[in-house]
Amino acid sequence: MKWARPGERARAARTAGAATAGVLVVTGALLTACSGSSSTPQATAASYLADWANRDWLAMRALVAGPPADFTAVNAAALTDLTVTHASYTAGQMHISGSSARETVTQRLRLAGIGTPITITSVLRLVDSSGHWLVNWSPASIAPELRPGDQLSLQVNWAPRAQILGAGGAPLTTQAPMVVVGVEGQLIKNAKSVSAALVSAGAPQQAVTSALDGAKTEPTWFEPVYTITWARYQQLKPTIYPIPGTVFQTIYERAPITPGLGYVVGSVAPITAQQLQQLGPPYNASTVVGQTGLEEAYQRQLAGQPGATITATTANGAPLGTVATVKPQPGTPVQTSIDPQVQRDVESALASVHKQAALIAVNAQTGQVLASDTVPGTSGFNLALDGAFPPGSSFKIVTSTALIEHGLTPSSAATCPSQIVVDGEVFHNSEGTAPISDLLNAFAESCNTAFIGLATHNLTAAEFPATAAQYRLGTTPELGLPAFGGSVPKPTDEADLAATTIGQGRVLMSPLAMAMVAAAVDTGKVRAPVLVSGAPDAKVTPASLPPAVVRYLHTMMAQVVATGTASGKGLPPGTYAKTGTAQYGSGNPLPQDAWLVGFNGDIAFAMVTVDGGEGGPTDGPIVAKFLDLVRQPAG
Repeated sequence: MKWARPGERARAARTAGAATAGVLVVTGALLTACSGSSSTPQATAASYLADWANRDWLAMRALVAGPPADFTAVNAAALTDLTVTHASYTAGQMHISGSSARETVTQRLRLAGIGTPITITSVLRLVDSSGHWLVNWSPASIAPELRPGDQLSLQVNWAPRAQILGAGGAPLTTQAPMVVVGVEGQLIKNAKSVSAALVSAGAPQQAVTSALDGAKTEPTWFEPVYTITWARYQQLKPTIYPIPGTVFQTIYERAPITPGLGYVVGSVAPITAQQLQQLGPPYNASTVVGQTGLEEAYQRQLAGQPGATITATTANGAPLGTVATVKPQPGTPVQTSIDPQVQRDVESALASVHKQAALIAVNAQTGQVLASDTVPGTSGFNLALDGAFPPGSSFKIVTSTALIEHGLTPSSAATCPSQIVVDGEVFHNSEGTAPISDLLNAFAESCNTAFIGLATHNLTAAEFPATAAQYRLGTTPELGLPAFGGSVPKPTDEADLAATTIGQGRVLMSPLAMAMVAAAVDTGKVRAPVLVSGAPDAKVTPASLPPAVVRYLHTMMAQVVATGTASGKGLPPGTYAKTGTAQYGSGNPLPQDAWLVGFNGDIAFAMVTVDGGEGGPTDGPIVAKFLDLVRQPAG
């Protein structure tokens, strides 16, 4: 097993103290005695504490009897080493005995990133020097445990990380042995070889690039790339372990309860140099933080506020005693709408898929995301929420909405020629070829030429983005994680309008966006997607679709399953659907993404298979398996 050097891996970052703000100095009833005179111990103590709060080391030094040479350095280090951002000093009762006096001082110190102030109680000693009272300073004035040459040390401690929860409060994480795959700059001989090896092993290219950049900046640091299971590490070890510069850490960390949840729940791992710069104190090089998904997005909420222990140590780091402690403030759980059983059903359905694909399921009555998965698990990108694909004929749900709002019905006349020419551009049919005579069967057979003919005669360019907006398409979801809400630009000419009609051209959708379209048709209510409780989209008021749109689309989507492009694919009774085939890129033939969107009961779904061919044959059996699983009685 290859490891980063412990001392280098756990090196703490020292952060300079921030400027003091809002200083409060209280010296009891004798504060008004401070008028520049040093003839009383009370006046000298008040001036000294005020200067201390302002970090005016020269003024403090002027009030000290025989200050040592390192007076300024010791006092400054005591605050900067502790990352003090705010300090107040409250004086207690003055005790005078002849030519000496002492006063208890309560120090309240706010440390960067520590929620609760630290309290240190020390004693300020004074001496009458030829009629002038001066501070008889020693390091014990800062903390009783300090002697000359000693220093204060800060240790940050965290409460156990709060949970990410699913429906009914079910935990979505568990403890598991994991391996953090990373790099160490000083060990790298060939950065290109390291990059190629890690990417071929499934590491996201962006994460590899970021880690290699960090390794250049801090060549002795362990820069994590991604976290994998112990079993996956054993598979990859022969290919990535021998590469100079790759470094591995075995950790027992929490992981999602199912592999597919990794895209939503995310992962935790040692902090990167970039994150350390962004998060700042009290985070240090040994802190474990969220790296992806909700673990990263809700890092501060899940981690809470750390506690701290201040100790006195010798110059070589030997502990002398505890000066002060504050307990950490635990984080609060992140509540999601994920249903663990539905998640397992989604993952089981996708287990046999060997191409890049995504499937998402939402509760049509609430808009809550119940489950999502992206395969393969090493793709590094959440295709279900944030993917952007041409939706192909699945977009005909939106086009049909516009046609229905212009007075068309399922029985409206339509024809399906083998091709149609618009502004010199030729459009063909991709899926359906059966003879049709009306909109109902044009939808069921997914006839491109029929829809283009109807749209070019009944719709204007402006109506496409307007109709899409009725479904909240084009609105960026705010559900707790990055997500793509679709894009339907206004067509620029008739050919672009024709392409938009059938979900091609510049139209892009995510599975999440199309699942929310299906949910709206199911219930007649357009809702924002909901994933994390308290996220902005959880507060959006639903809007209503016209009743005729809902009624007619139910009829049309049922026909797709009964006799159309999704018939004979095993979809269970009560399923309403629309297939889609979207061409893109270049080649002969052109690659085609396969779509299937729809609903069954309260479950709305959307699936896309990248370069998967036609939507019905490719996605139909997978979605059928999912719906069969999710409809099984509990237990």
